[in-house]
Amino acid sequence: MSDDTNEPFPWKIRPFKKADHDRSAFDCGVPSLNDWLKNKMSQWEKKGFSRTLVLVKDGERAVRGYYALSPHTVLHEALTEDQGKGLPMVDVPVVLIGRLAVDQTLQGQAFGRDLLLHALRRIYRLSLAMGVRAVEVDAIDDSAVRFYRAYGFEPLADQPRKLYLPIPVVRTLFESGAKPRSPRRSAVP
Repeated sequence: MSDDTNEPFPWKIRPFKKADHDRSAFDCGVPSLNDWLKNKMSQWEKKGFSRTLVLVKDGERAVRGYYALSPHTVLHEALTEDQGKGLPMVDVPVVLIGRLAVDQTLQGQAFGRDLLLHALRRIYRLSLAMGVRAVEVDAIDDSAVRFYRAYGFEPLADQPRKLYLPIPVVRTLFESGAKPRSPRRSAVP
């Protein structure tokens, strides 16, 4: 998917730019996710720890959703037997979706799904250029665990809120040409 789509659809997912995006009114209902976006994200970006993409409506500056990606590793011993099968006994290279949140005004309208699929497509493309074994997420609560499990993520061994999705599963999603359905038109073409 191109980040610069020509579709006449009002919602776009773009890399965060302070001059273009206003995060001051963002409220997803989770104080730690709000605080990170408003007060910590810029430092993480400057230090090269993560990259943040934001959901905005065309012609508006207000951030209505976001996700952050970082390189990461998972200890081999943290994998379940199935997850580690056939892998060398070394730390596993992954991309961490460290945060993903949608403003309360848009929750329940599949924007979380759109952000996740956008992140997975970016990670898929990255996996074509370098070694990435899986996608990892740290679910903030049981509701988030259910959300990620619905997309095929599985918990790591003894860590029910750390979830793992192998890149071969991600590749299947995007190479099959299948487009997951949504109750409204997706921001992810």
